Amino acid sequence: MKNRFKAIFNISIPFIIIILGYFLYKKAIVMTAQQLQIIEIIPYFTFLIGLIISFKFNRSREFFMFIILALSFVLLNYIRKNTGESGSALDLYLVICLLIPTNILVFSILSERGVLSLWGGIRIGLIALQLLFANWIINAEGRELLVLFKKDLIPIELEKMTPITEIALLVFLIAFILLIIRQALRKTMHDVYYVGVLFSLFLILHNYKNQIFYLVFFFTSGVILVVSVIQYSYSVAFYDELTGLPSRRALKQDMMKLGINYSIAMLDIDFFKKFNDTYGHDTGDEVLKLVASIIKDVTGGGKSYRYGGEEFTILFPSRSIGEVLPHLEELREKISKRGFYVRSKNRPKKKPRKSTSSSRASKPIRITVSIGVAQKNEKNKTPDAVLKSADSALYRAKKKGRNCVSK
Repeated sequence: MKNRFKAIFNISIPFIIIILGYFLYKKAIVMTAQQLQIIEIIPYFTFLIGLIISFKFNRSREFFMFIILALSFVLLNYIRKNTGESGSALDLYLVICLLIPTNILVFSILSERGVLSLWGGIRIGLIALQLLFANWIINAEGRELLVLFKKDLIPIELEKMTPITEIALLVFLIAFILLIIRQALRKTMHDVYYVGVLFSLFLILHNYKNQIFYLVFFFTSGVILVVSVIQYSYSVAFYDELTGLPSRRALKQDMMKLGINYSIAMLDIDFFKKFNDTYGHDTGDEVLKLVASIIKDVTGGGKSYRYGGEEFTILFPSRSIGEVLPHLEELREKISKRGFYVRSKNRPKKKPRKSTSSSRASKPIRITVSIGVAQKNEKNKTPDAVLKSADSALYRAKKKGRNCVSK
């Protein structure tokens, strides 16, 4: 329940920022012209901070999105100031309405290849080509294509509701749908943040003539991307990339938060080195992920961590050994009953039926774990001492023959 609430909250963060941006806009309406001049430079600082942070963490997606935001901010500022004087400004607006959702989608899909790399140079070149394309299309050479951009797709006068053209609305819709599908399939937070940025930019393009709205929501877009980079750096620091469990660093921090009464369990996969030597490290990684997926749902109020290698740790705040032993036995039994099928190059895409001979030939491998548990007492007064005692109990479980729980 707690993990589900945390996941929902993480997904909601970009939209919470947008809502806060709206309230900030309402407050900014009453600002004086002098105050607005100060606010006008805030998006630049946001983009600069975002570029520095994303460069520091080598996040090329966010880095190039910040470049897109900065360019869009400059160009839309020019358009907003010259709409009544120049027809080319309106033409540039039409082009930007198409390029912004396209860029957010493309840069979110492209793999992380670093900023200072050949791939980074190619992406800079891609952005430069788009600037040349925008310049070409608003001049005489590209007028025919510009007319196509203005073409109506449905028999509804949408221009009365928004200045964004129907083709641009379609591109926004496609980008929204694809990003949401990616997030649902990959279960990562990054695409949610990109959806938030895309929605914020849509609001800007819809209401770009409003100076205060324009400034506040460009700032909001930058904040969403900054939070995305911070979220990524937090995940790298405190979560194990392979299993998705909190890492040893997170364990150390949570151990400092333990109260007066608690228990700690150490779990080790039996014969894991032999398994690795026989089937290879890739298969060993699959075993680690399988075991992690099971212990993640440990009952009894426990929280699981990857300690390192084939070892895992479970914290039970406010629980004695007597209270956690049934839950650890249940966990041990659940893992031992869960068969593991070694993947082969010729493995069929569809799982074979139980009655077929192929299924008899590829019997599941039995995975077992040994568990040691200890609690805080007069002898073990600190979390580190309890952890060390649990590790000693784990060693005793190994000596007893493995696949058991020892205290």
